Amino acid sequence: MIQNSSQQNSSQSEAITQSTVENSSLNLVCSENLPPKQNPSRIKVRELVLGIGVGIVGTLAITNFISVSPETSSDSGTIVLTETQSTAQTVTVGTVEVDFVNRTLQATGTVAAFESIPILSPANGLPIERIFVDEGDIVKPLQLLATLDNSVESAQLQQAQAKIAQREARLAELRAGNRIEEIAQARATVQQIQAQITQAEADLALAKRRVDRNRSLEVDGAITRDRLDELLNDAQVKQGRLQQFQASLREAQEQLSKLEAGPREEVIAQAVAQLAEAKAQYQINEAKLRDTQIISPVGGKIAKRQARVGDITKSSQALFTIIENNRLELQVKIPETQLTLIRPGQTVMITSDADSNLKLQGKVREIEPIVDETSRQATVAVDLPRRTSLKPGMFLSVDIVTNSSKTLTAPMSAVLPQTDGSYLVYFVQADNTVKAQVIEVGEILPNQRIEILQGLQSGDHLVLKGAAYLKDGDAINY
Repeated sequence: MIQNSSQQNSSQSEAITQSTVENSSLNLVCSENLPPKQNPSRIKVRELVLGIGVGIVGTLAITNFISVSPETSSDSGTIVLTETQSTAQTVTVGTVEVDFVNRTLQATGTVAAFESIPILSPANGLPIERIFVDEGDIVKPLQLLATLDNSVESAQLQQAQAKIAQREARLAELRAGNRIEEIAQARATVQQIQAQITQAEADLALAKRRVDRNRSLEVDGAITRDRLDELLNDAQVKQGRLQQFQASLREAQEQLSKLEAGPREEVIAQAVAQLAEAKAQYQINEAKLRDTQIISPVGGKIAKRQARVGDITKSSQALFTIIENNRLELQVKIPETQLTLIRPGQTVMITSDADSNLKLQGKVREIEPIVDETSRQATVAVDLPRRTSLKPGMFLSVDIVTNSSKTLTAPMSAVLPQTDGSYLVYFVQADNTVKAQVIEVGEILPNQRIEILQGLQSGDHLVLKGAAYLKDGDAINY
């Protein structure tokens, strides 16, 4: 009796154990021998769930078991082996839900300045005297960056200023007219010359009479020829003196007329023009002096500083490079075949392989209209937030959200990849038993969830922990 009972229990135990092993083998995840046309994204999903399944297999023991316990017969004292019935397994359960899913396009890009402005020196051939900023400094519009040697320009400006003062005084004098004292003095000069002319005329007349008298005496031999020549010469001198006085009188009378009439309009206009010329020259010299100060035209960040004290400026050499308003952009290369998925305004999630803490969000600003002939890629410009840690030249990864849609999602730990490439879940029925269901999955989503394309409905309850060791019809507690 005891022997038969033991044999019967052993057979039942072996049968149950074999059933459990077969069920476990069915649910074990295997990534080998995948079909050659399997979608890579699905392989990634299966591999991720495989890790969870293997961990569970390593930590759990067989839950369906037959325990044999000794029982003493009250009648004969013999030991009878009795079979302990298996109990419902305790599991955790998750729910199928409807979520919004963002479809993304993965790419890489390089950080670049949105507007990189080179600062050149307007003055050529001058040594740099002082530098006030360095790389990385934030500057404001019209901030002084550096100064050049301006000793020559300063002297030229002072000279131009003095010339303006001189021309202004001359113009004021002309516009004020001649003074009464100057006119009176000119009249006195005319009268004086007229008196000199009267005296010269009298002297000339006397000299001529002497010549006439002495010419007859020379004929009679009363005087020598030399004496007559002296008188003739004296008369000629007095004639020349009279002519000189007459010329001086004409000049004095002309000057008097000018003084009495005042300055002519042409003279004043000429003085005005000369003053304007002096002022224009001053402005030129002032601009030259101003060019010896290197000013930032915009606000932003100093990306490069090529200037050094003592360097001689060149019109073609940049002294500084400024990122306008510290604004950066991400230049992403997108294949031409995927450009139809990109449009301005799309959200871009940005990460960095070099910095795991770097997580940013940007927006597509524009798509360059030209596709590179060699790479067959176009550049997509993404606006970046103003973040001090970002620098031009950094390499970042991006996920561009192409569209958003509603879809069914389930906890990823509920999905069991199978060796034939399919996916299996156990969903809870109304009587607290489970049923195996083959499903079709999509993308892995955030928060450890996975997209469900087919096989489930919203509100279905799925087994999470312990799913790998269940079979159809098993009772559960949760």
